[in-house]
Amino acid sequence: MIVYNGVSIDSVAPVMIEDIKVSPIRYSPVVRPRAILFGSDFVRMGGGERTVVITFAILEKNKVLRQEYFRNLSVWAKTDAEYMLELPQDPLRFLQCVCTGKPEPSTRAWWENKLRLTFTCYENPYWTSKREKSVACGTAFSVIGNAPPLMRIENTSESGFTDTTFSNGVQTMIFNTIPPGGMVIDLNNQTAEVGGVSIMQYYAPSGTFLVPATGTQTITGVGTIKYRERWE
Repeated sequence: MIVYNGVSIDSVAPVMIEDIKVSPIRYSPVVRPRAILFGSDFVRMGGGERTVVITFAILEKNKVLRQEYFRNLSVWAKTDAEYMLELPQDPLRFLQCVCTGKPEPSTRAWWENKLRLTFTCYENPYWTSKREKSVACGTAFSVIGNAPPLMRIENTSESGFTDTTFSNGVQTMIFNTIPPGGMVIDLNNQTAEVGGVSIMQYYAPSGTFLVPATGTQTITGVGTIKYRERWE
């Protein structure tokens, strides 16, 4: 079953899926040209988008009803933001993507089977675990996968904190003040807020934001670490 933004595709139209193709992440190598010698020096590997192409058919002879099905599909395949796409070949993970291509149906060949829906992953091109895990700060935990996890630190306090330190043994970040309320520190986007209001003005610039990583680790501080593992 194909589910997008919590709605299955077969609940909006009687589609017959022919194939689902998930592309690899498009790599963007960073290299430095050599001034005299042949070749270039490899610096690092970057990554771009990945696409999902769904080919299908709608075997409906009635032109009016067929058009209604495609209208429903167009509404289902949202283009305003990236949503969770769940595919049958991987029930434990999802892709975050937006529809970037819709089918061009024939009004005559109702039997056509090469109709295409294209989705593109921009912000998060990795396969992401549906299960979000959590662990208290100061407790050792292990992150699997072959890509940096989505990770944040949450805590709720009625009185707030002063001079609070978070560390993974390699990086350390310090907040001079954490006001009372619901705190969320997003380690991937390097943001911190309480009650939806940024508290980055309290972040000590002498520190270094924690970098989400795989493997066994311990993050000290206050609150709960919540994370989703990811794969290429």
